[in-house]
Amino acid sequence: MAVQPVLRDDNGLPLTDRGTELFTKRFVGLSTSGLVISVPVDVKEVLLHVEGSSVKAKITGTVPGSEEISWTSDGLTLPPLPLVKAGAESICTVTAPSGTLNISLIAWR
Repeated sequence: MAVQPVLRDDNGLPLTDRGTELFTKRFVGLSTSGLVISVPVDVKEVLLHVEGSSVKAKITGTVPGSEEISWTSDGLTLPPLPLVKAGAESICTVTAPSGTLNISLIAWR
């Protein structure tokens, strides 16, 4: 599938960090060996949340194939990554410093 067209404002300027649909995915039990993070759909911005233990919300995206994620009050949310990636392309690699961790991902397409 090709990357969806980039939205433009009324002046014709590209809004590369804006999407019209939300995709969510949860990665459970990431270990010290790490995991390459990718999603099956094209994306224009990604937000990664390292889950803590106190779940405050469960979120599911609008794109088919989205999974329910857990948003925690004691987790760590990385700054948004404005990027354009086709489906199945590597976004990053996440590794637990010790033990395991869970990552909730929100991506706009």
